[in-house]
Amino acid sequence: MSASNLSVQERIENLRELLSFGGRMYTWVYNLEGEVQETNCPDLVLHKVFKKSGYLERMLEHAREHSEPIVFSVPMGLMWGAAFEREGDAISNIHVFGPASSTELSIWDVDDALRRAEMSPGRRKKLEQILMNIPTVSTVDFFRYILMLHYCVTGEKLTNSDIIFMSQGIEKTDSGETTKRDRMKTYMTEQALMRMVSEGDLNYKSILNNAANISRGVRVDDNMSLRQVRVSQIVFISLCTRAAIEGGISPEVAYSRGDAYIQDILDCKSVTDAVQIGHTMYDDFVRLVHKSRSNPKYSKQIQSCCEYIELNAEKKITLKALACHVGYVEYYLSRKFKEETGFSINDYIKIVKVEHAKTLLISSDMGIQEICDKLGFGSRSFFAETFKEITGLPPARFREQNRRM
Repeated sequence: MSASNLSVQERIENLRELLSFGGRMYTWVYNLEGEVQETNCPDLVLHKVFKKSGYLERMLEHAREHSEPIVFSVPMGLMWGAAFEREGDAISNIHVFGPASSTELSIWDVDDALRRAEMSPGRRKKLEQILMNIPTVSTVDFFRYILMLHYCVTGEKLTNSDIIFMSQGIEKTDSGETTKRDRMKTYMTEQALMRMVSEGDLNYKSILNNAANISRGVRVDDNMSLRQVRVSQIVFISLCTRAAIEGGISPEVAYSRGDAYIQDILDCKSVTDAVQIGHTMYDDFVRLVHKSRSNPKYSKQIQSCCEYIELNAEKKITLKALACHVGYVEYYLSRKFKEETGFSINDYIKIVKVEHAKTLLISSDMGIQEICDKLGFGSRSFFAETFKEITGLPPARFREQNRRM
């Protein structure tokens, strides 16, 4: 029988055999109500884990509006992946692989995680045995398997960038309470911060402040908060050093400054001092790159004008304010700015605001209307029109594309 004549389930069974999962990789078929239709798992306890994580509900929400495959990552490095079978425009079945573990689980990892779970000792012991037997698959390979699953289900060939990725970690507060830690959001914010260093973007403060609300930094097994802050700041300094090099700063200069800041962190005596050193370091690297990338062809006044616009992207910027800032009359400033930069002042302001909007779309959960208001575009339609004119994409589509793996 040719592959084209096989049923979806038969193609998935063949895929499992080809990948040598044998009986270890569990496969699931869900309906749109989140009910298990078929599975090779002997116990529905893993279904309950998936449901309790909240990702079953999010998978169902995703299926109603999107066709792209999706991968979920939850604490302990457990991963599920889903592909969506359709009949016409309607979802008929949801096919799931998982869980698999991105790292080999130890009995201590599993025991520590399950001790916090609300279940009977007998149930916990059974789940422990199941988890210890799930396959270990690298994240890269698991993405490939989900692409294969999507192909088996739909016949459509996609790439990694088409997969929607959702990740959740667990982090404890100072009071010992457990909170969710969205690692994907942390990663996207980190990328935004590093991009601002590499581009010398002076309008970084709102993104830097937002980063503090998203992640408390690198987690270490120590009750001393100063040590945790030191570790986080040293990692942050190392990332900024590399971003500055990518922005054009020589390795000698960048590493020298980075080493000096790391020594300051090691010498500091309080959390407040460590945080302040981190802020100073970030501002220093951003300004260092900005200075090195400044166009030497611009006059001092026009360069100052550009910096003023970049620093005030979230404010209403008028020609009168710019003229007062550089000491020119408005007409002369308009003509001089166009001659040196090739842009009108209004066009340059729009470009700077859109660049800042791109960073907010990627690194924050702010709504599009909220970003529009924050950047002073006046109306959502004007914001969307301007954004698409400069980037080629409407804001919502840009956010969707740049939040994929």
